[in-house]
Amino acid sequence: MYSELQLQELKKAYGSGMTRVRLSSGDEITYRSLAEMERAIRTIEKALNPAPKRRRLGYAMRVNKGL
Repeated sequence: MYSELQLQELKKAYGSGMTRVRLSSGDEITYRSLAEMERAIRTIEKALNPAPKRRRLGYAMRVNKGL
């Protein structure tokens, strides 16, 4: 999976405009564009911080004429 360190390294490279990143694990990743890198950052952020499940706030009302 992803780590917070990987996310910070990606953000740092994105901020400097680089599309090639060498992670602390030794892996090197080359992105085709900054847009692709931004999508990867959003994917990692969602994986590390999942959104809380939303509670349903609606009620269904059923009417019966008694027939």
